[in-house]
Amino acid sequence: MESKIGPQYSKDRITDKTGFLEKARLHQSKYRAEVLNVDCDTYGNYLITEDANKGLNFYADFYIFQEVKKRYKNYSKPLYANLLRSEHIGFNLFIPFKHDLEYAKIVFNHFMDNTIKSIDTIQIEYAPENAEKYLNDKTSFDTYIEYTNLNNERGIIGIEVKYTEHEYALKSGSKQEKDILNKESRYYQVTEESNIYKNDVIDTLITDLFRQVWRNQILGESIVLESNNDFKHFSSLTIFPEGNTHFVEVSEKYKEMLINNERKFIALTYEDFLNVCKKNAPNERYSKWINYLTNRYIVK
Repeated sequence: MESKIGPQYSKDRITDKTGFLEKARLHQSKYRAEVLNVDCDTYGNYLITEDANKGLNFYADFYIFQEVKKRYKNYSKPLYANLLRSEHIGFNLFIPFKHDLEYAKIVFNHFMDNTIKSIDTIQIEYAPENAEKYLNDKTSFDTYIEYTNLNNERGIIGIEVKYTEHEYALKSGSKQEKDILNKESRYYQVTEESNIYKNDVIDTLITDLFRQVWRNQILGESIVLESNNDFKHFSSLTIFPEGNTHFVEVSEKYKEMLINNERKFIALTYEDFLNVCKKNAPNERYSKWINYLTNRYIVK
């Protein structure tokens, strides 16, 4: 059985002392071996190229893999073959909602205080065109949702999907580092103009721990600011498994830096999200999808 599950990475426990990364890699390795019943490549959580090109990293309904291939025409090992990394998860979690926007409205209303009148569009891996108007970088949302609220005002939900990931270090010499060091960059302009943060928190926001959450937030705020009042509201939603205690902690600390967190930032676990999806599933097709997500991503 061990050889079928495939090699595990010996330094997972060093990378993540909580043990969640180690458990999640084993969970995905077992999924490949016992559910997909295919061979591994390098480590147990990797599909071989032939199986990856069949779309085995994606749920086999709702035209999910077809949408993946539209968005990324060329083979990408992290997306197609790595069962552990989060790149593919947004497709599995959110494309099915595009086939039933009323169901999407019901689910997201649970986390948006029943303020949504309609879900108008859902896009995976979205970055606005003319980037220089916004953050002038390549920041994108894993999932982007436009909605209309009960006051007939338009709003945006920008979603960041995590699995085992933690923070990342700022790459020396990168454009992002230059923008962080430049107090005149769009990062700082949007942070000030959005007026959503408490005084004297910027030096904390730019640290490794919070930088990505902050950039996702101000990307959405920049879209609202540049929309000529077309959009009135933005909510940043980060979704992660409850076993990823890193983001549990980061989310709570981040909320404390906001002046008013009335749907500005939403921290959501896979477990809570899937529970709401399950309770409101409109038919057996969606129930099967939720069972897949539960078995695939929830680490006991």
